[in-house]
Amino acid sequence: MVGSIDTRLIILRGNSGSGKSTTARAVRDKLGAGVALVEQDYVRRIVLAEHGNGPANPGLIGVMVRYALDAGFHVILEGIFSKEHYGDLLIKLGNDHLGQTRHYYFDLTFDETVRRHATRPLATEASVDEMRGWYRPRDLLGLPGAMVINSDQRLGDTVQLIIDAGFPAAPALGQASPAVWLT
Repeated sequence: MVGSIDTRLIILRGNSGSGKSTTARAVRDKLGAGVALVEQDYVRRIVLAEHGNGPANPGLIGVMVRYALDAGFHVILEGIFSKEHYGDLLIKLGNDHLGQTRHYYFDLTFDETVRRHATRPLATEASVDEMRGWYRPRDLLGLPGAMVINSDQRLGDTVQLIIDAGFPAAPALGQASPAVWLT
């Protein structure tokens, strides 16, 4: 088991350019300290320098999420997280988490993800053809209670929806179980 009844795990999934990163950062900015942000792209591209779905990425993401939850942080986990490569990891994290886990899937058309992608600083790093290869329509995990976010929902409304789902007061950091800390 991981975390506590007071920790929250928020999983934001969807295609490239769908608004996951923007939403994750906005939620974290609004909640402040005590919220860890684990971004699939950062772990894959920066930490590991992996291209595609390398074998180390899911394992490291799982370790990071578990460590942060055990240390008393709420966690926002954000990424494309295709069902094929990450479904088992995400389901296991949710099942093992002692607190509330919420799944959100950003379900946008390919044309809308391309339109949004063109407004990002990363727009020059991925072509429309590359995005087409990554695009998976309705790549849902089939979990009860998972929320679907569509293109009609505004950023502020989505952020508030996630926050209203139930965040207790910011965790008292440093209050984690002694087993978490290396001595």
